Amino acid sequence: MKKMNLLKGALAFVSVILLSGCSGNSADKFYKEGLKYIDNGNYEEAASNFSKAIALKDDRAEYYIDYGMTLIMLKENREAILNFDKAILNKENVIVNKNNKLAYRGKGIAYYKSYQYKEAIEEFDKALSLNELSELDEDILYYKGSAEEKSGLYEEAIKTYTALIDNSASDDNAYNNRGYAYGKLHEFDKGLADYDKAISIKKGNYNHYLGKYFLLMEADRKEEAHTILKEAAGIKVETEEDEFNLAKVHYYMEEYDMAINEFSKAFESGFEEACYYLGNIYEKREDYEEAVINYEKYIKAENIPKTTLVYNQAGACLLKLGRYSEALAYIQTGLEYRDKNMEQPLKRNEIAAYEKTGDFEKAYHLMTDYINLYPEDKEAKKEYEFLKTRLPDVSSIKQ
Repeated sequence: MKKMNLLKGALAFVSVILLSGCSGNSADKFYKEGLKYIDNGNYEEAASNFSKAIALKDDRAEYYIDYGMTLIMLKENREAILNFDKAILNKENVIVNKNNKLAYRGKGIAYYKSYQYKEAIEEFDKALSLNELSELDEDILYYKGSAEEKSGLYEEAIKTYTALIDNSASDDNAYNNRGYAYGKLHEFDKGLADYDKAISIKKGNYNHYLGKYFLLMEADRKEEAHTILKEAAGIKVETEEDEFNLAKVHYYMEEYDMAINEFSKAFESGFEEACYYLGNIYEKREDYEEAVINYEKYIKAENIPKTTLVYNQAGACLLKLGRYSEALAYIQTGLEYRDKNMEQPLKRNEIAAYEKTGDFEKAYHLMTDYINLYPEDKEAKKEYEFLKTRLPDVSSIKQ
C-alpha cells in the first residue's frame, strides 16, 4: 500500500511558491529558521520559530500552514486544526486557493491522525474541489481512500482509487488498494484482477503478491494462495528492504524458524515493524511472554505508524498471561483508533477482559451492545446468556 506524504513535500512546496514576496523582517527570519529546523527533523524548534513568526505577523497563511503541519508531527492535532483554520480565507483568487488547498489538506491529515475519518474525508474533498496545486491531488486521494477504508466505506474507496487509476493507468499502488477494497466487499474476481494488474506493472513489489495471497485465502483458494507465495519467494533480493519482505513471505509460508532469523536481522537493520511479526510467531507458538515483549517493542517504536491489530494481539496475549488490567489498557487504546476492520475482535476482547477481572456488570453491558452490532456471532449470544447468570438481578441493572 502506498505511503502518503505527510510533511516535507508540502513544506518544501510552500517555501518555494509562497516566499517569493517575503520581506526581510523578523517574522520572516523566524519563519525561515523554522523551515531549517524542519529539514533537520527538529520539530519542537521549528514549531517554536513558526509560533514566534505568527506572533509578529499574524496575516501570513504560509506561517499557519507550516506551523500546522509541524504540530501534526508533534501529535498536537487539535492545535494544528486551529492553525489551518486561520489560514483559510473566503476569497476567490489563485494565491488564496493555493493556500486554502494546503490548509484543507492539512486539516484532513490532522483529523486522519486523530482517527476522525469522516471529518478527514470532508476536508480532503474540499481540497480536491480546488483546481490549483493539482500535483497534490494524488497524495490527497490516497489519504482519502485510506480514510474511507478505515471507515468501512469500501464502495467509496473503490471510487477514490479508480480516480487515481484514471489519472495514471500505471499506478500499481492504486490497483493494489482497489483490489483490497473489492476484497472487503467479497468481489474476489475484481480484486484479484486488480492485484494481477499491480503485479504486471511492478513485478518486484512484494506487497502486491501478499495482497493477492490474503485475498485468495479469504476466497478459500488456498492452493492458489500458496502458489503466489512461491512466486513472491522467487523475487530477486537486492536490498535490506527486500530481505525484510522475503521474511514476510516465509512467515506466511509458515517457515517460522527461517522467518525468525530474517526478522531478527531486519530489526537490527532498522526495520522496527519486524517486531510485530516476531510477536505473532511467538504467539502462534504459545510463548505469550516473548510475544508481548515483541509487540511492546513495536508499540514503543517511534518511526512506524501504529495499527489497531498490534494492540489487539498484545491484549489477547496479556489475557492469556492473566495480566488483565494491562490487556484492557491495550485493547481500549486499539478501540480509540476507530478502525472498522478491527472493532469486532477488539470489542470481543474488551468484554473478555472485564469478565476476567470479575466486572460482570460492565461485561454484560458491553455484550448487550456487541450482539446488537454483530448479531451473527452465535458464540457471543451464548456468552451473553452466561453473563446473565453471573448477575444477581439482571432486571435491576441500568441499561
